[in-house]
Amino acid sequence: MESNFAMKILFIGNSQMYSYDLPQMIKVLSESAPVDYPRMEIGRVTVGGATLKSHWDAGEGPGSPRGLIAGERWDYVVIQEIYNATQPDFEIYASRFDAAIRKAGAQTILFATANVTRHYNASFRYPDSFQSLNDMQIAFGKKAHIRVAAAGYAWMKYLGPNPSEEQILDLYDADKGHPGPKGTYLYACLLYAVMTGKNPVGLAREFKEIQGGIVIGQEEAKKMQTVAWEMRVQGNKGT
Repeated sequence: MESNFAMKILFIGNSQMYSYDLPQMIKVLSESAPVDYPRMEIGRVTVGGATLKSHWDAGEGPGSPRGLIAGERWDYVVIQEIYNATQPDFEIYASRFDAAIRKAGAQTILFATANVTRHYNASFRYPDSFQSLNDMQIAFGKKAHIRVAAAGYAWMKYLGPNPSEEQILDLYDADKGHPGPKGTYLYACLLYAVMTGKNPVGLAREFKEIQGGIVIGQEEAKKMQTVAWEMRVQGNKGT
């Protein structure tokens, strides 16, 4: 029996989304769920180094973020800001995107990622850089009544109060700035929980078509799924 409904999701972001194909990972999660859970159809505009400002400034032509938002029917549009964003620019362009998304009949989700490590950029330190990037978006989400997937806080919850350097780096790619397979999986489980309202525990942990094949260990996957479900409302209190 096939699921009788699908959610259409548009992802707008940068390499935090495409390094290990976060949109495809979420799609596979949805396809592994019980038949009465929604499946997902995905679209994407992911550009390395892109900010919400640069995505907005791309205009309204075919294939642009604004062109896709207006030109198709979406249930959710997930927008992701760059790791070193400033609050004024973030709020200006998140507001503009949210207005366009609402006008098109969809809902906005702010995807607040984890941040880079000090090895990638010496100005950014754990956990302060995680908290500042996520707090900025949570505060704006409350003010503007936009849902937030606070992935930086989900990583912190998964890592616990005093993680070692090795435990932190285990969630990253070798460049120590982008999420690796495990970090991306935690992102995917959180966004799945936020968008569907369904518990991701028990869903897929193998992704054969991403980067030559990704398998998340059973114990790690269950812990990440549980954390994602617990943290799905972290950025939405008071909205």
